[in-house]
Amino acid sequence: MADTSLYQKNLLFFTTAYPPLAERVRDPETELTQPINDDDGHMVDIDVGQGRLYNRPAAEFAAEQVSSYMAHPTRIVVEPPKLDDLHDACTHTMATTLAGAARDRLEQPPLDRSGILLVVGIGLGFHIRDLIAQTGPRHVILVEPIGEFLNHSLAAIDWQTLWTECTEAGTTIDVIAGGDPASIQQQLEPLVMRFGETAIDGSYIYLHYQNDVTRAVAGAFHGLAGMTAILKGYYTDEKLMVENTVANVATHDFWLVEGELRQPIDVPVFVVGAGPSLDASIEVIRQWQDRAIIVTAGSTLQVLLHQGIVPDFHVEKENTQPTVDRLRHIHARSREQFGDDNFGPIRLVASTTVKPGVTELFDEKFLFLRSALSSTAMFGAGHLAVDGTSPYSANAALTLAAILGFRDVYLFGCDCGAKDAARHHSGETAYYTLDNYTDRGVDFPLRAPGNFGGEVLTNPYFAWSRQTYEQVIAAAGLTVHNCSDGVMIAGATPLPPNDLTLTNAPLDKNAVAETVKTSSAHFTPGAYLIDQDVAGAANNWHEFAAAFRAHLDTNLATAGNINQFDQHLRGFLDQAAEKYGGVTIIPGGSARSMVPVAGYYLNRAADDDAQAQLMDVFRTTYRAEIERILNDGSALMTGLETAPDAALSWAG
Repeated sequence: MADTSLYQKNLLFFTTAYPPLAERVRDPETELTQPINDDDGHMVDIDVGQGRLYNRPAAEFAAEQVSSYMAHPTRIVVEPPKLDDLHDACTHTMATTLAGAARDRLEQPPLDRSGILLVVGIGLGFHIRDLIAQTGPRHVILVEPIGEFLNHSLAAIDWQTLWTECTEAGTTIDVIAGGDPASIQQQLEPLVMRFGETAIDGSYIYLHYQNDVTRAVAGAFHGLAGMTAILKGYYTDEKLMVENTVANVATHDFWLVEGELRQPIDVPVFVVGAGPSLDASIEVIRQWQDRAIIVTAGSTLQVLLHQGIVPDFHVEKENTQPTVDRLRHIHARSREQFGDDNFGPIRLVASTTVKPGVTELFDEKFLFLRSALSSTAMFGAGHLAVDGTSPYSANAALTLAAILGFRDVYLFGCDCGAKDAARHHSGETAYYTLDNYTDRGVDFPLRAPGNFGGEVLTNPYFAWSRQTYEQVIAAAGLTVHNCSDGVMIAGATPLPPNDLTLTNAPLDKNAVAETVKTSSAHFTPGAYLIDQDVAGAANNWHEFAAAFRAHLDTNLATAGNINQFDQHLRGFLDQAAEKYGGVTIIPGGSARSMVPVAGYYLNRAADDDAQAQLMDVFRTTYRAEIERILNDGSALMTGLETAPDAALSWAG
């Protein structure tokens, strides 16, 4: 008979230490498999109905599988920081300093040192202990899509001892049992985010058995790792967004778009992105342009204007000078149509954080507050920020169309990738017509199912974009027809452009725009800031800066390695955000992003002495960069306290 005493011991342990897991074990969703025991009552295999999982003693199978895997492991190895792509001065300085100090560094983290060990497939579990011993992870994630297998493992291995050994080694362990790939990914994502970017480099992915689900889970982890590695926000960017927001609301009149769904407007809307498939859809858009509201995003504006199609709304969200330069370039090409001043009848829908040079090019302006930005957290009191605007302007366009009331959506050029790596945008975008533009190409390391079949080239940013589309479609209850010949978007029905037919009458587009206006609060120049606590934000900054310095006095001195420093830093910043509010976002991106950049070099130190030396270099560099941005931020806050005068200078 099976080892019931071991089973009961494990079940009692899970009941005490991991109640949700114990509940899953007690109540498996299915009972389609049976344990197989040897003559001594030890569990050695699992009958899966059409055969056995191992076809020999499980411990023997596991030992051989682990040995074979470690000879050629599947690891996520982070690419070295590309200095030309590090636009943040802090991360650039950190990378160049450590690159110069890191001599004889390894090509990848040592085999016995890793951030995350992802084991997909527990089975009877005989492989887990050996894998942990050989890979030295800081975090172990065990995924078992077949909940019954986890139940069987309780009579095969000593889970309590395994847990104790991990705890004593400082290793965390998490278990995900049962579920389809989508639900497993939803549980994986917060774990990966909690462990931080430094845990990704050198992580292991181990598949104990292979089927469509386990392969999908491994692929999802690859995607999460890629998205985690994307550096989100940095000091000069956040500072610029604060300046731009104050300048825009102080010097322009505008309608504010709040981040909540309005009453539906029963007309079709074309959301047009600049993906390469847009070029084949132009005539369809032209044919139906009088029966749908047309919303362009970013560089798409030039494509439609070149074809004589004038959109009703245009969406911008980027905060830098190149956006201004691009729009001026587009306007110069269309001067005969619009005159010398601006884009005439086209209505701008933009983040408050765009450069004032953007808002000056449009007569009618609808501004919105982007969520998770310092400017919104500091100056968004009493208003609802807009989620779902990243990473691309086309994502913002769909989200804002939904918020404004448009629920019947047709997507064009929202490709989330490309079929030909050399054609990453529509051929008529400013990327190809600006004199000073150099096409550096786009990396497409991933593939995804195509909207009209086949596979499409994509990458982590485009995967993020697709995910945002899917979340917005589901949350807003949109009816979406995807006319883009790119990546398939869940919740959007594929519709070849030439099959599109609209049965509604031609629209009175000015009347539709008036409907949008009447449900938006209107602000005259400077009125918006009257209700915002500018002085309070400045005071919070000064208190936060003092607390940050005190934290570094302790953390830089006591953290034995980059991972400990990262955990303490993220804990401090999270608590500071609750206490001091939005001002903590201003340096937060740079403060966080310097750590994984440094981690790349520290993870490749040849030995303990080399790692200790690099850690000292990190401490010195990190402190100097934080001091620089804290001092500069204090000057920014002084300017905010004289906001009207500062706004005029920032607008200029």
